[in-house]
Amino acid sequence: KLDSNEGVDNSFYDSQFRDKKVMVIVPHEDDDLMAMGQILPQLYKNGTDIRIVFATNGDKFCYAHTRQNEACNALEKLGIPREKVIFLGYPDGTNMYVKKAGEKSYSYSTGLDHTYSGKGFREYHFQKFGTHAEYTAENMIDDIENVILDYRPDYIIAIDFDPHTDHRGVSMSFETAMSRILKSENNYQPKILKTFCYSSEWKAKPDFYSLNIKSVHKPIKEKLSDPTYETNVPQYNWGDRVRIPVYKGSVSHSILRCPEYKALGEHLSQFAFVYSDRIINGDMVYWTRRTDNLLNDASVSVSSGKAELINDFKFVGVKKIRSPHTKLSGCVSKFSKNDAEKTVTVKFKHPKTISCISLYDDFDLDSNITSGILSFSDGSSINVNALNNNGSETKVVFAPKSNITSFTFKVTRYKKSAGLCEIEAFENADYDIGFSLIKLKNADTDDFIYNYLITNDERTLNLGAYVSDQNAGYTIKVTEGDGVRLDGNTLVFDDGFKKCTVRAELNNDSSIYDQITVERLSKKELRSYEVFENVNRILFKIDSLRLKTKNIFVNGYFYETLHKFI
Repeated sequence: KLDSNEGVDNSFYDSQFRDKKVMVIVPHEDDDLMAMGQILPQLYKNGTDIRIVFATNGDKFCYAHTRQNEACNALEKLGIPREKVIFLGYPDGTNMYVKKAGEKSYSYSTGLDHTYSGKGFREYHFQKFGTHAEYTAENMIDDIENVILDYRPDYIIAIDFDPHTDHRGVSMSFETAMSRILKSENNYQPKILKTFCYSSEWKAKPDFYSLNIKSVHKPIKEKLSDPTYETNVPQYNWGDRVRIPVYKGSVSHSILRCPEYKALGEHLSQFAFVYSDRIINGDMVYWTRRTDNLLNDASVSVSSGKAELINDFKFVGVKKIRSPHTKLSGCVSKFSKNDAEKTVTVKFKHPKTISCISLYDDFDLDSNITSGILSFSDGSSINVNALNNNGSETKVVFAPKSNITSFTFKVTRYKKSAGLCEIEAFENADYDIGFSLIKLKNADTDDFIYNYLITNDERTLNLGAYVSDQNAGYTIKVTEGDGVRLDGNTLVFDDGFKKCTVRAELNNDSSIYDQITVERLSKKELRSYEVFENVNRILFKIDSLRLKTKNIFVNGYFYETLHKFI
């Protein structure tokens, strides 16, 4: 009864992605579910061309065939066929990404030093070139670059800088590959969304069992590489995240009924199903990386420091990739203290129109550029105040300047030291992410709302709305139901209220909408629900035990304790 989701609808899944190409790039076979598992099935069903790219074989403790077969079986549970899956065939858990020249990497399970795949599969490099690729960071970067250019997706969902060797390595490799593509392919600018799988999924709070589904909430500080910041990438402010609602078929009050749980259950060797109560949420969270940076068609020089770091599409990097709390390095160009100029000079290959420049300060909180001057080739200049101390984007927006051939940024004051991670310039200050959505949420908790249940004692519900375009206005209205009224954006319930339907629409485009239901449970129904939830928790534990036992017979090993330790 509660899982019917009758009256729940969102325009995001209707047609915006029909005939679009979406590529998901992740390290391991199961990361795809954490990156996009509650979105993929409906996108594919509604006409999106999906490609899932697994960078490694996940073969540190398992055979490649096991992980690859599990991945295909899991995706088939979500309706996505095997031919949409691509394996790059690199090793799991190695130090390959930061190896020095001449040092070799090997697969833990096979001892091979080159890409390969399990029985019944073929890795990408062998399919494309007829040879295997040696295990080097450069070869992975090349393969990521090639697979992107082969398919030219409209959207790329890529792993970000989780505190895990392969997640960090694949994130860095992807960003290097993407930087090369953007500088060589002037007419190709895919929309990029980066996401975490550990802090927001695997290591999140187990919050599935609540009266209403919870959204992904801010990561637990102790789980982050550096608890000083809000995420594992210092430049990401939590409030700037892109939130995508899950499709209504993935929302259930019984974890065993959730499609993603059924898919996670195919990953027997990883015990991913055990963590379903933290992986399954009411939204999926991403950060946008703009690809329309005008500096992709420019040369960059500095009076001191490393100019290449200012225009390499990378926010963070490391030298010691395995330590979860290793110091970030190789991503900030620092000016010499003896440098009296402290200037970055940008020269375009062709004249540009610019209306926005984004500056990313050194994310070291003890260092900060507190003022500077932007000077343009047309003779104009703009004074810049203190940059955001955590290294997040400091936007300098101005009236469009045409026929700009160069500009400089000169640091005039700073605290401790002066450094820049990135500089970006744009023709348009606002970025078109390529889709529009609105989603109703509980304004008090920030959780997205679908089929929302209230108790007999509740008399109000404060509604808010997440809108992909923050400047867009919207209207909320009750379309069906008695005993309820809207006071501003607050639903006020009478004693006789039982159920209503609420709809939110963009003011300038009513085809962009979200529709939810709100239903009151009587005291008797609430007690029944609590019994149901307790029984469901027990069934979840029993089914997890069933899958663990199945793993012994299917894969011949049982190493959950070791897995948790790692």
